Amino acid sequence: MTLETVNRAISKLEQLDPNDEFAYEYALTTFLTIKGIPVIIDDLGPLTTVVRSRTHTKEEIYFNKVSEIFIAPKGVVKSFARCNRPFQSKLYSSETRPVSYLEIADDWTKNINPGDKVSVTISKWEIQKPLKIVIVTSPDKHLRVSDFDRHYGDGFDETIQLYDAETKSAAIALYRFLFEKFRRHAKEDPKTYFITTAYSNLALYLAKEKADAIIYPSVPAKEIGLNFAFNKVVATYDIFKLISVSKNEMLATLSQNNKMNYSEINIIHAKSFNTTTDEIIW
Repeated sequence: MTLETVNRAISKLEQLDPNDEFAYEYALTTFLTIKGIPVIIDDLGPLTTVVRSRTHTKEEIYFNKVSEIFIAPKGVVKSFARCNRPFQSKLYSSETRPVSYLEIADDWTKNINPGDKVSVTISKWEIQKPLKIVIVTSPDKHLRVSDFDRHYGDGFDETIQLYDAETKSAAIALYRFLFEKFRRHAKEDPKTYFITTAYSNLALYLAKEKADAIIYPSVPAKEIGLNFAFNKVVATYDIFKLISVSKNEMLATLSQNNKMNYSEINIIHAKSFNTTTDEIIW
């Protein structure tokens, strides 16, 4: 890996045309030209908890199956997201309930008016086995404003000190580019999603014996909380233990600055749930 090959790849990625039918393949093969991409990996300990939220449609009064609130079937995945391509299912989750809600609040706003109600089922899961996570952070100390980046930034600095001068310069340039893409709002930006998904899949594939997920700060939560995208192979009930399930009802109101706000008006906790029988009892 050299600074020249990294800069050439970054230049090509910035020229990516999101309307090209091979945009994703273009991004993936461009990353492959770099040769020897460094993948930074850390441990995610057992007993770590994550949460998942799923918004109800008008027809979905309750989700009565555990499978309905766990990893999405690949057939329903129709678009690119931060770490997945269409028909590729990853187990997305967040560090806390507020972060989980913020991640999907933009979708609520598209289809709702002030005074409308939104129903969301949120589930909490406890990881039972140690997992490995891929890290994307900034090489620039002045940009490490979150706890996540301050912590992993130190690890990044220690890692690249082991490189020769050329590889070190190349790694800094690459991660500076990746950091900007992973911290960018991209709901309406397919170009960014092509790039972040191509990197995520390549990093997880290259580290497939060592990495189970990619972790990144939540952009809607202004980087104060974390998101995870777990590989499908580890999305099992042996690894993820269901701790709680609740249905939350939110009321939409318009603030003085013309932004939609959501306040909790009701919460219903499941009486019981069973992953073996795939049942949720309300």
